[in-house]
Amino acid sequence: MFFYRFIIVICFAVFVVPAPAVNGAKLSQIWVVTAITDADSIRSDSKRLRLYGIDAPELDQFCEDRFHAQYACGRQAADFLRSIVRPGDNLYCEHIDTDRYKRLVVRCFHNGQDISDMLVRSGWALAYREYATDYIEAEQFAKQAGSGIWQGAFIWPSDWRRQKRQARK
Repeated sequence: MFFYRFIIVICFAVFVVPAPAVNGAKLSQIWVVTAITDADSIRSDSKRLRLYGIDAPELDQFCEDRFHAQYACGRQAADFLRSIVRPGDNLYCEHIDTDRYKRLVVRCFHNGQDISDMLVRSGWALAYREYATDYIEAEQFAKQAGSGIWQGAFIWPSDWRRQKRQARK
């Protein structure tokens, strides 16, 4: 009986308790999803998590499909993330940074798969080269396959946000 309790305590310590950052190592933690904000942002209670290394269309962003018809690519990208991750799911995330909006920039895994890679490889997010080069190969795969937003024309999300800010001035 003691042995089984010992194993449970060890498993809890390894898989649930956040690991301390040591000598610049990344802080890792299990987060419970409470909401999907958009295709690159997740909430866990009051914490806002920004997926590392990717940029996805904004919720109100539109793109063109291969027939030049407009579609709500931001909503479809968020829906794709919702098909992977649902409220109540546990994500194993590595804390990479904190952005200017006080969101935790994290690399998250669900069922052992890198969520950012899945989004980029499916064509519903882009490699955010300004901050990372990790997902360029996945982006090239999606582009060659014509997946997600690569099926037609789109404005890069960072450019789209910049245009929206300038239009408000």
